[in-house]
Amino acid sequence: MTMTRTRARKLIGVVGWCGALLVASAAVAQPVREAVLIQGTSGEPQFAEQHRGWLDQMATTFHEKLMLDPAHLTVLAERAGDGELRSTAENVRGTFARLAGTLEASDILFVMLIGHGTADSASAKFNLVGPDLSVEDWNTLLLPIKSRVVFVNSSSASFPFAKGMTGDRLIVITSTSSLSQKYATVFADAFVQALNAPAADLDKNERVSIWETFFYASRTVKKYFEQKGQLATERALLEDNGDGVGREALDPTGEDGTLATMTYLDAVVGAKPTDPALQMLLQRQEILTTAVDELKRKKASMPVEEYDAAWEQLMIELATVGAEIRAKGGLD
Repeated sequence: MTMTRTRARKLIGVVGWCGALLVASAAVAQPVREAVLIQGTSGEPQFAEQHRGWLDQMATTFHEKLMLDPAHLTVLAERAGDGELRSTAENVRGTFARLAGTLEASDILFVMLIGHGTADSASAKFNLVGPDLSVEDWNTLLLPIKSRVVFVNSSSASFPFAKGMTGDRLIVITSTSSLSQKYATVFADAFVQALNAPAADLDKNERVSIWETFFYASRTVKKYFEQKGQLATERALLEDNGDGVGREALDPTGEDGTLATMTYLDAVVGAKPTDPALQMLLQRQEILTTAVDELKRKKASMPVEEYDAAWEQLMIELATVGAEIRAKGGLD
């Protein structure tokens, strides 16, 4: 079909906008990775030991597997150890206020809640030491943060967080998919396993994206209940397009997952750091990913045709750059 002059002019304008964004982003430094791990109140000794174990495993994964600078890992626990904070609402607020003043749009923040939650038709809360924070409270704390955010609520009754958290740079994962799923969960354990499992790398690019982590963890939970001969009392959701709906890992009709597929928790490392061409490709890949984020932010104010053209252009660019990186032996 022949392209009209109007559509052509729009496409040229959009491509030009993307190009300008790429040029403007070229000087962006290596993104800062920040992680906040929060263990809530356990209620019973068995959960205290279990939840603390998952918290420690996540911290170890960030240190040893994902090679995160210890200065960028904040741990809040029911019983705080050395270098940790107690998981009170006051400490949570202080942590996110600090991050709101330091993180930039090109950075990434990972947040994980481990523990118990409560929910009803009106709202939901994560149980902290002392007063709890509701989904509305968590949403308010994250709104000032400029970076991309991966927010994992692995607690019971976490389902309302998929709808209650808002933001066009936000990936929300909940361990449950309905209000009826209110029992203690094992999703935190499965999520840790996914981050450390080679089999979680579905596209075999030697990195595990947030989508791949979610997918592998969801399957692990499903197998857990099958092996016990029980009906599953939890099914995880991922929401990353801002519509508040979310999708399960095996739902072929779900519209979420695009942002999660392009999001990683490890550092960007080139296989050939002395190869200038490969370094330029890796930098361009990061810039294009940032461009995708910026485009999503503009979607509501753009004509549908213009947005679709820009999206198609960026996806083609990302695919092309990814193929070139693989051809040079790099990791994409």
